[in-house]
Amino acid sequence: MSEFFSVVHEFQNLIERFDFKQPKKLWYPHLVAFSKHIEDIYFCYVIARVYKDDGSLQTTLWVGPVERPDDGLNNLSANIKIDVGYTQTFDEDFFRNCEKKIIHLIEEGVLTSLLAASKREMDDPSRRNRRYEVYTFYFLPFFKKILVAADSDQKVLKNKAKCEPLIEQVFSNLEGESKTFFDRLGLKATKDMIWELCYIHSL
Repeated sequence: MSEFFSVVHEFQNLIERFDFKQPKKLWYPHLVAFSKHIEDIYFCYVIARVYKDDGSLQTTLWVGPVERPDDGLNNLSANIKIDVGYTQTFDEDFFRNCEKKIIHLIEEGVLTSLLAASKREMDDPSRRNRRYEVYTFYFLPFFKKILVAADSDQKVLKNKAKCEPLIEQVFSNLEGESKTFFDRLGLKATKDMIWELCYIHSL
């Protein structure tokens, strides 16, 4: 649905005034996401979606640790969600109105509160599921090793071809439970998943 990409124009204030980025390589045909680096590994995501089956529109705002901005955010309690808007009827002002609401939330300091809540959930999760264990024990430490290896060079992190050798190097030096986990996942899947985190962080 090519016209969906015109949605980007409805969020120009977030892009221009509040420094939201467009991680286009992680978009889906029916989903546009914007990301804003808040602090350390924490980001704010705005996800605008057109549901193919009934044409309904939805906008959500999330604050949490670096992750691919899609439905998987639901699986980690540290990702704090606000339902900004939803409609089942056509409304040409829908996304523009959602942006206005998001700007009000930002200007009233909501991101600060959500960031604090996300950090507490990372330290003491209300829902300690398998996703939490995998993210905190395996993916996040691996990702942090890549940041160190790349010396936080955003050009390296953004470019998959440049980032993959670093991921391969870390992969080859893993030990113990981490080695067992990533060996089971496989090098290709590891490169794909870790680079997505690097890409988000690089924007």
